[in-house]
Amino acid sequence: MTNAQPDDRSELDELATALAEVGRAVRDAVRSGDVGGVGHDGHDDDHRVVRTEGGDDVFGVDARAEEALLDALARLGERWPGTAVVEGHDDGVVVGDASGPWRYIVDPVDGTRGLLAGKRSAWVLLGAGRGARTLEDLEVGAAVEIPTRRAAVGLVAHAAVGGPAHAVDDDLTGSGAPPRPVVLTPRGGDLARRFVTVVRLGPGSHAPIGEWADRHLAGLEVYDDLAPCTGSYLVGLAAGNDAAVFDPRPLLVPGHLAAHPYDMASLVVTRAAGAIVEALPAGPLDVPLDCTTPVAWAGYADAEVAARLRPPPGSLPDAPA
Repeated sequence: MTNAQPDDRSELDELATALAEVGRAVRDAVRSGDVGGVGHDGHDDDHRVVRTEGGDDVFGVDARAEEALLDALARLGERWPGTAVVEGHDDGVVVGDASGPWRYIVDPVDGTRGLLAGKRSAWVLLGAGRGARTLEDLEVGAAVEIPTRRAAVGLVAHAAVGGPAHAVDDDLTGSGAPPRPVVLTPRGGDLARRFVTVVRLGPGSHAPIGEWADRHLAGLEVYDDLAPCTGSYLVGLAAGNDAAVFDPRPLLVPGHLAAHPYDMASLVVTRAAGAIVEALPAGPLDVPLDCTTPVAWAGYADAEVAARLRPPPGSLPDAPA
């Protein structure tokens, strides 16, 4: 990961804050349709797949989010120009001026299916770096919660490399109350009755992944949270809700559903909070910023948890070439 120099610390902090504002704009556009409410279906097209492009199905709610995203990115490009990889777009998106140095990666709505069902929050995930080619090159990140319509608050978090994670809970009730500061603190320690999730989402993937999970976590009483949302896992690690997460799908069931680089766009925030995010097998996330590469990854609350739970060499296949 690129290390920020003292003379550009302020610039990176300002961009991270600006990314959070982009996320807020997308969140507000999505929530304007009252998506995922009990007895309410929001906009007519929200639940319909309107196209398949850029690594995933694009629902109507995703398309609405994209409109707000592209408008906000255009304003961002006046100061931080470049190009963006956006989930749902096969081609890169110009941000102000394509010759600019900044490379963005964005998932406008990570966790669409859970949000549409009214079950749980989705997330706007954003990352950027100058000349960034891989996830390890990202210098700033932001994660903005899109809660279901029954929620009163939504988390907004952002960070730049080398600095702390900043987070607040926005009041979404319309009361005008100011954001309330939140401290993101990963929680290590005793793993008993903690959430240690092994992601196994995807048709036909439960048996091979579950077999590996049973071997790897043998003797531990830990719980899975099988949410179809990588951003939720990353924030959960940062906030202390999750002790560890493993996503070995590309290794154990290649060709099935998998996380993509845009799902990891906010990893700078999770790392800034103190959690560890790395590749599976263990190593840097030297994954290109695109919409198609499957990402096998792991996250740990701290170094102690990583030392205890990191899969030993040879216990997982190498990533497909």
